[in-house]
Amino acid sequence: MLIRSMKPKRLLRIPERLVLYSYFLGLIAVGTVFLSLPLSWGAGDGGSRAAFIDAVFTAVSAVCVTGLTTVNTALWSRFGQVVILLLIQAGGLGIVTFGMFYLVMPRARISLRDTRMLGSSFTGERMMRPRSVIRSIFITTLVIEGVGAVLLSIAFGRSGRSDAVFSGVFHAVSAFCNAGFSIFSEGLAPYRSDPAVNITLMVLIILGGIGFMVIRDLRGGVFGRRGGPGRKGMPGRRCLLLFHTRLMLTATPLFIAAGLLGYLLLDGTDVFSGLSPAQRILAALFQSVTTRTAGFSTVDQAALSAPSRWLTLMLMIIGGGSGSTAGGIKVSTAFILVLVLFRGVSERGDIRFLGRRITPADVSRAAMFFLKAVALLFLSILALGVIERPDETGFPPSDIIFESVSALGTVGLSTGITERLSRGGKLVVMATMFMGRVGLFSLVMRTVKERAERMIERPKGEVLIG
Repeated sequence: MLIRSMKPKRLLRIPERLVLYSYFLGLIAVGTVFLSLPLSWGAGDGGSRAAFIDAVFTAVSAVCVTGLTTVNTALWSRFGQVVILLLIQAGGLGIVTFGMFYLVMPRARISLRDTRMLGSSFTGERMMRPRSVIRSIFITTLVIEGVGAVLLSIAFGRSGRSDAVFSGVFHAVSAFCNAGFSIFSEGLAPYRSDPAVNITLMVLIILGGIGFMVIRDLRGGVFGRRGGPGRKGMPGRRCLLLFHTRLMLTATPLFIAAGLLGYLLLDGTDVFSGLSPAQRILAALFQSVTTRTAGFSTVDQAALSAPSRWLTLMLMIIGGGSGSTAGGIKVSTAFILVLVLFRGVSERGDIRFLGRRITPADVSRAAMFFLKAVALLFLSILALGVIERPDETGFPPSDIIFESVSALGTVGLSTGITERLSRGGKLVVMATMFMGRVGLFSLVMRTVKERAERMIERPKGEVLIG
């Protein structure tokens, strides 16, 4: 009788970054194919089609939920606009659900530490089944977008649009995913003074950019019971909000208020002239909210004064919340850096805030993430400047910087140079959008080698600082 040696089979380990990049590159490839069809362009009569570079650029911008466009989105046929809508939805939720999708992928393994980390990102204190979290994400998305679509459809219908329903659905998805795409030929400028449209879009942008972790925590800790009945025989108790939620609820309003006051003081009597005081506040507030990552525009960005542009650049770099559809370096990262700037760190290297201690490791990760983002931004500005040569093309250097920051922060605001970029310039902007959406996220993912390196204790090295 032959006895076969039973060797344990090694499960195939799929690198996390490979899965992440494959998902987004696959979406871009599929989107490019569909947008290259004659059916997607113009009236859809098959007589013409979009240029290939424009199809690729639109697919990248939609999947990366940026909103920068080389052709007006109104020029696409209804079929093409539906394709863009689906790409926005898939790209917007891709980053949020990627970690949880990886947990349930067959034949893929992840460490216990990373499982706890991903689980705590969505539940805070207890583990939940990945499928349950994914289902919750999709249900939350559909409910919020559905309510927003209804409100926007009513508002657009009152303004006399014949396609009010589709316009409401498209802009609701675009706003919640922080994409900034609009199917109106003039964008949202005609609705600059419409409170219903502006307020609905701002709420969708904030909810989409604050993060699903915060939404789940608010729903469980404020609007209901999250902890269940607790011990046997004991009544249920209301759970306290997570520290991350409280930080986001503190930082987000502060950044919005800073933007509002900044735009009113810097351009209140110039760009927002001709409006009543209430309309001026509404327009400045919308500019403050959309600038951090959404990309909708109700004012001409090229008309902003130089100080207002610098304020816009700062807000675009900050972006939205972690675990959200937004881009940028994230609100929590920026807020930690602001605390370090104004309050410094303790002797142990940590920060005290809201009765909690932000560890030196978190402070270090925030600084590292910011520096990597700045490095990518510098490379983008350098490449775009070399290719376009502002002195020859007539693009001011400030417009080149604005375009790169908008692409890396996946914001989508532009001073109007996107469609006039050369083929090489468009390729640089596409790469910047992809790195801003996918690359920055992949930078915080630790490989197996990096996780093993953390277990090795090395001697200290003394370095002189200052």
